[in-house]
Amino acid sequence: MDRIIRFLKRDDVDMYLTLAFLIVIIYLMRGFATVVLLTVIFAFLAVKVSHWLNLKAHIPYWIAVIIVYVVVIGVFIGALSYAAPTLVTQLKVIPDMLAKAITNHPVLNKNIDKWINQAIHSSELIQNGKSLLLTGIKEAGQIGTGFTHVLMAIFLSFIFSLTRGRMVSFGRQFLSSKFSKFFHNVYFLTRKFVLILGKIIETQLIICTINTLLMTIGFVIIGMPSIMVLSIIVFILGLVPVAGVLLSMIPLTLLAFASGGLIRVVEIIVLVIIIHAFESYFLHPRLMADRTDLPVFATFITLIIMESLLGAWGLIVGIPIVAFFLDILGVQDSEKPKRIVSK
Repeated sequence: MDRIIRFLKRDDVDMYLTLAFLIVIIYLMRGFATVVLLTVIFAFLAVKVSHWLNLKAHIPYWIAVIIVYVVVIGVFIGALSYAAPTLVTQLKVIPDMLAKAITNHPVLNKNIDKWINQAIHSSELIQNGKSLLLTGIKEAGQIGTGFTHVLMAIFLSFIFSLTRGRMVSFGRQFLSSKFSKFFHNVYFLTRKFVLILGKIIETQLIICTINTLLMTIGFVIIGMPSIMVLSIIVFILGLVPVAGVLLSMIPLTLLAFASGGLIRVVEIIVLVIIIHAFESYFLHPRLMADRTDLPVFATFITLIIMESLLGAWGLIVGIPIVAFFLDILGVQDSEKPKRIVSK
């Protein structure tokens, strides 16, 4: 028994027990994972930019926080208000173009009535339609829930960024409490993970910017109209991992069909596939490897496995989780400067 007690009192064992306890707590609170992760991400970026603004412009930190949030929210709302009218105008053209395409096509015009009658009397089609409708309603509900999570995370991150000094003082009280050793371990682990996660988020913003530039060049080559609107849509949706590509396909293909027919739709699909393949197989693993000091192959395998285990969030938190455990196990030190190695 004494040997077990001495074993449990070792600093490294105590650290791993704290980590196991935190993993259990996170699993039990997995329903709030989206809000927590978004709050951490927004707060990290806001605090970093606000500190930079505070040092460069010599203005109080709390004013810098307000300026950052007002500017970011204002730019986001302005981009949507600029893009939405043009998008609606383009979408109005699509029904007329579909009707004209059906009327002018000899095969479609001759058989359209027969196909409609067959579709009406097809029980299989009705069942598939019901399933599609239910899926659409479910997805629409998830979009609404996701939007609510984003708004809540923005609000919480704003409050945290604004009162960061008070929160730091409040947290220090735990470090001097009766369970100071436990809370020191919690602070050490959470600080390390947040720093690693912050590096990954900065990399994701770089990737999103590069993708937007490449897509914009592709739009110019294809001859798409309203390139600025499309670039804004691609950038905003590009911030959403994996699902952002699928979501961006909807407005892109609709605008492509309205402006150039099926040929331009095919061109847009090919362009998105090429850019997404470039991001998935080269840009994402390469930049993530540079930021985490992981080999490109290991980074790529991590992205595949974590995306399968955690879904879309796996592409954001997967690399930080692996880098975090490598740091805890003493394989790497995330806070040391990265060494330059030959590729």
